Amino acid sequence: MSSGSQTPFANDHRHVSYMMKMIVDRMDTLFQQKMGPIPVTAPQCRLLMYLDSRRGAPVSQRELEHYLGVSHTTVKGLLSRLEEKGYVRTAFDNAADARVKNAYLTEKYHRSHADARAVIERFEAEITRGLSEAEQAAMKELLARIYANLLPSD
Repeated sequence: MSSGSQTPFANDHRHVSYMMKMIVDRMDTLFQQKMGPIPVTAPQCRLLMYLDSRRGAPVSQRELEHYLGVSHTTVKGLLSRLEEKGYVRTAFDNAADARVKNAYLTEKYHRSHADARAVIERFEAEITRGLSEAEQAAMKELLARIYANLLPSD
């Protein structure tokens, strides 16, 4: 976007929810373009990153639903597509409850992880270009607080 063009936030569209939705939509589009030969969508990547953060521990579909904030059907679809791509395997291997289906990362995921991580790090640098470390830290804190405001109050 050139410096003379209007941003989607011009005029009266300065509601936080509108701005965040525009940013997320744009980021999803750019993410898909930048991932290029790594065939995962942004939601699939979030699921993979969560599984990776668990360091090989079994992760149930229900846990993924809660973490991602999506329905059982959505998680089932994400896992199914990631299994087709060879990045995830699922198994009914919970000794305490045979109804629980767990998800695990595959060797194929681990082989492609470094390439995907490099793309994501470049994308993060692009997103935060021009922001100081302090501004980035403040932004992360604010986003975490906004997200917490959106969680159900128990």
